[in-house]
Amino acid sequence: MPENEKLDTAMTQFLLIDSLSSIYLSLHIIDLDKNTSVEYNASSAIREVATKNTDADQVMIATMKHVVVSEYQDAVIEFTDLHTVAERMRGKQSITFEFISANFGWCRGRFIRINDVSLDELPTRVIFATEVIDEEKRREENLIRISLTDELTTLLNRRAYEEELKLYTDLSKTENFTYVSMDLNGLKRVNDNIGHAAGDELIIEAAKIIRASMGRFGKVFRTGGDEFQAILFVEPSKIDEITKSMCDMCDAWKGEYSDTMSISYGVASQSEFPDKKVKELGKIADKRMYENKDEYYRRTGLDRRK
Repeated sequence: MPENEKLDTAMTQFLLIDSLSSIYLSLHIIDLDKNTSVEYNASSAIREVATKNTDADQVMIATMKHVVVSEYQDAVIEFTDLHTVAERMRGKQSITFEFISANFGWCRGRFIRINDVSLDELPTRVIFATEVIDEEKRREENLIRISLTDELTTLLNRRAYEEELKLYTDLSKTENFTYVSMDLNGLKRVNDNIGHAAGDELIIEAAKIIRASMGRFGKVFRTGGDEFQAILFVEPSKIDEITKSMCDMCDAWKGEYSDTMSISYGVASQSEFPDKKVKELGKIADKRMYENKDEYYRRTGLDRRK
């Protein structure tokens, strides 16, 4: 290759590395066979640690201990282990791991193979790059929060409820699991006679009352128009106190459009039914809630269909 072409190639490679180093928080080119590394665009703190070590694997360990918060250090050190990275990258162009940095928040570490061999062969040289993803994480967490939140009430929604139930396939590993099924009484009558603004007010205020009485004991969900569920972890002796608190707040409530509120409820607890699965507890709570609702309509003389 003519000398000028070699220079052009070298300059292109330099510009490529320089461009990458401006994107990433740190950038190391590592020769796995020789156990050496060259660092680009490192912060002064990282560079100070790196200069105290001669071997790339020791540099990596020292760097990770210096910049990563303690609860992530073991996992990050395992991920950046240069003795195993080649095998872990077999068949892959890159591998990544996310962690929290003491100074920059959420970061992503990435190994990228750079030698010209097939993916099935082990790389001998890699790039290790770290980038700050704190803003990306905040956006991601916000999107997750939105996807699991009921827009009208800000309670957790049905999707969140279904995901939560998946966590409790084996109730033998939990204590004081309590399932509460709730339904707002008279919503159709309010919607038909006063309007949907009044109906929305009832739903929103019922959600506030349910959250105020139960939220500190577990999670509360709006699973339908006037349907609510709660998954609580509470001692059996507290259950009556919690439901009474909810009913008392309903009795005291006065709204802009309506001056009455009533919530029917049914409770099924692990302590009462120790051999039941979570869905079975849900069915028992639903049955009790409907019995409570029937009693409400008998007591008030209201037509349930109106």
